[in-house]
Amino acid sequence: MDSDNPEEPIRGKKKSVKGYASKLFKESSVSAVSSIVSTASVSRKVFRALVFLLFTAGFLYQCIKFLYYVLQYPTVVNIEINTPVRFLSPAYTFCNTNGVKRSTFCSKYPDYCKTPDKAFCDSNPLYCKGNDTKIPVEGALDILGLEESLELSHNLSTLFIYQKNDISGPFPRVHEENFATSCYSHHERIDNHLNALYRKKSELSNFAEEFMLFDPEENEAFFPNSKQGIVFAIHSPYEPINPFQKGIFLKPGRLYSITIQMLEEELLPYPYKTNCLNYTEKWLKANKSGTRSQEACRHRCAQDIFEECLNCSSVHIMATRKKRLCKINDLDFSATHCPSPEEQFELCVKDCRDDCSRTKYTYDVQEMYLTQHMLRDVEDKSQVLFINSLHNYITIS
Repeated sequence: MDSDNPEEPIRGKKKSVKGYASKLFKESSVSAVSSIVSTASVSRKVFRALVFLLFTAGFLYQCIKFLYYVLQYPTVVNIEINTPVRFLSPAYTFCNTNGVKRSTFCSKYPDYCKTPDKAFCDSNPLYCKGNDTKIPVEGALDILGLEESLELSHNLSTLFIYQKNDISGPFPRVHEENFATSCYSHHERIDNHLNALYRKKSELSNFAEEFMLFDPEENEAFFPNSKQGIVFAIHSPYEPINPFQKGIFLKPGRLYSITIQMLEEELLPYPYKTNCLNYTEKWLKANKSGTRSQEACRHRCAQDIFEECLNCSSVHIMATRKKRLCKINDLDFSATHCPSPEEQFELCVKDCRDDCSRTKYTYDVQEMYLTQHMLRDVEDKSQVLFINSLHNYITIS
């Protein structure tokens, strides 16, 4: 019997699908022209013609717009990953966590220092080196202003034992306890005329090495219970940084092996809507003057406003200062000719566009104890810290 044939429902289903598709296409734009022509009513014919023309125009507009974007912004992306022989060296910014050097302070302000007793020296032997040890009295640090604190901080000649070339500073950076100390940078190119430093990898390995040796001067701690060390930051040579916020703490008597990796990103220029700025090109056109990154540009804007309006420089702004540091009673913009510093800042930073070329550094740190054979020429190895910086760079463009 026909009803027993299992193929019959399938044929019926196929027939119904075919009929539905045929009906659908008849109602679609494929047969729209013939449908308009065959319409008896003139008003209905005009209406259908207008709708057809409207949708056809919209479709053509979308096609043209799509082709315009395809031709203007190519969709082919080439990713090249390589390990270049020559690469941009990072900058290193470092500060002594102690801030004010005790012997220098007591030499300038003897009335605010005293000779410690035997019990104190027995419990703090490193603090009482020598027979002329003086310690500050309670509240001694409160007499110092910002400028004096920087003058009495650790200087480069005793802080940085090795690799003293290409150093900039001192410049102020604010500690998390809200006092300023002098810091220094190695290889920075934030706001000067020097060309960027490029390094080459060793022919024997895939790394380039750099060695640094510091002495935190533990015996010069201002407070006996404070932990001496160096805050150390690795960053782009074109961007300022505060090591107390974005650095690592390095302990005396340690060897640190730091492996650095660089990632270089390139933003596409016009006609792509990146609105980026080639700061190096701008710096060269300005006879090698000015800032070389968006971050440095923003800090320069803020510092210029402080110096123009208040005739002093803010210690919290990481830009080269041209004036004395502002005191608390200086920070009143309402008494100046600049009642709206926020508006001035917003206007200035419009020129601080995103960098077309951005360099980011990541790093891994390994900490080890110094051995007697590592530093033969140093008397007290417990006071120094040694950094072996290994550069392993990959660029992505």
